[in-house]
Amino acid sequence: MNSTAERLCGESFEEKRGKPLAEVFRIRPVAVTPFGIPTTAAGVVDIPTTTVGHTALLDRRDGQVLAIRHAIGTKADGDPKGKLVVFRDANVEQLLSLQIARQARYDTLTGLLNRQAFSERVELALASSRDKGVRHSLVYFDLDRFRLVNMTCGHDAGDDLLQWVATRLYEIVGPNDAAGRIGADEFVLLLHGRDLLDAEQVVRKLQRTLHEFRFAWNNKTFTVEASMGLVPFGAEYHRASDVLGAADQACRMAKDSGRSRLQIYLAEDQEMVRSRRAMQWVASIQRHLSEGRLQLYAQEIHALVPAKKHGLHFEILVRVVSDEGRHESPVGIIQAAEDSRMMDEIDRYVVQKALQTIGALSREQMRNLHTCAINLSALSLLREGLLDYIVEQFGNYKVPPTKVCFEITETAAFANLSEVLWMMQELGAMGCRFAIDDFGSGHASYGYLESLPVDYVKIDGVFVRSMLDSPLHRAIVESVQRIGGMLNIDTVAESVETQPMADMLSNMGIHYAQGWLYGKPRPIAEVLAGLSKQGKR
Repeated sequence: MNSTAERLCGESFEEKRGKPLAEVFRIRPVAVTPFGIPTTAAGVVDIPTTTVGHTALLDRRDGQVLAIRHAIGTKADGDPKGKLVVFRDANVEQLLSLQIARQARYDTLTGLLNRQAFSERVELALASSRDKGVRHSLVYFDLDRFRLVNMTCGHDAGDDLLQWVATRLYEIVGPNDAAGRIGADEFVLLLHGRDLLDAEQVVRKLQRTLHEFRFAWNNKTFTVEASMGLVPFGAEYHRASDVLGAADQACRMAKDSGRSRLQIYLAEDQEMVRSRRAMQWVASIQRHLSEGRLQLYAQEIHALVPAKKHGLHFEILVRVVSDEGRHESPVGIIQAAEDSRMMDEIDRYVVQKALQTIGALSREQMRNLHTCAINLSALSLLREGLLDYIVEQFGNYKVPPTKVCFEITETAAFANLSEVLWMMQELGAMGCRFAIDDFGSGHASYGYLESLPVDYVKIDGVFVRSMLDSPLHRAIVESVQRIGGMLNIDTVAESVETQPMADMLSNMGIHYAQGWLYGKPRPIAEVLAGLSKQGKR
């Protein structure tokens, strides 16, 4: 007997020396004798030779009973008179099995149900709807500023916030309800047997709890808000995925309508019908991306000031290749991507393709390239992982970051100021530049320019196109130029279509112009083809 065997049996080797094995190793089956092992009249298992591990109960002299796993074999020297007994504590094994089973059903951070386990609960609820006509409600919500907590305070702070939210859910759910975490900051509640009115009261209570809480971490304080979707459901739904999809859709609509809102999903709601139709674009968008049917185009940006003529400067645009092979406007697919919250996938696709194309240039061509401008949508700026993805693509294709400018619309920049500032600082440290696009289309944004590390301001074409006839729009263009000059920010006029427009812009001191006067968007390969022959432009 080794020391572990002595500890488990509760007796030393000297105490057991010379005793029959059945007396030393007193085991009995857990229930009915398993695996066909015979028992004696006294209930003590007669110990046959076996190499298969069995579960049994070990009776110790001190009265304790241990669950063990054991196997019996012949001795290594082949002596038929002796047997080798190997056994271990099964309590630890059972605990481990329970832990594994729990991990398969529960979120390890919060202890809430994971997606699979929660879906199973919804399926059971649907079964009760079909069999007994019971109606239920499902709540789907995500935290509106969770990414900001992660960025400014780190993931430990984010984890702490998620655990706090989970605790609040435990306090709300009833004995028949279920709560789950199915994404980074995405939570779900199944309110069993609760109609819309009852469920809405629960959700309003949760909203108040979140709104009144202030999350503090390292001298920083954050408000906690959530966009919520609520779906009353019954037998009209066939699968759990349908209910979850409807609740997710309602949650996204709440976020799109201003965040910190509750959106109730009703099957007959026409707005929901339109939203579902937009979701049908998702498969089409994924097909376009996988088949490479989004083609990169480029439109050159012309320097109006001689001192700014440093090389080729262009903005990346996209065209959609139709089933007939025509290159068409991307307006439809872009709108669908925005509606279905897939713009970040298109942005990543464009970033990857653009850097791959630029990375293939020769040294001489790279010298003659001044700026490749790439657009980033508001949704992309809010998606976790975008920065890491962009940095990875720069590394993959060996593109100097100084050659790239990221364009962000005015409304996206100033609606998500903290996230945009953080992104600009990180990529700016690598050498990337930034432009605020469609400037002037938003509201009182002049004051924000001073707080952002912006290299270019692109004046909205609405003002440029009408400035010849509108004194007000002309004054707006001039004011952008003056503010840009004070902040050492270059100005770019969009939608320049005629020479008189270009002359007026030049007289104002606008640095760059972009529009059909200088050329339509062309396939990027055509625009880059002449780089080896170009000097300054």
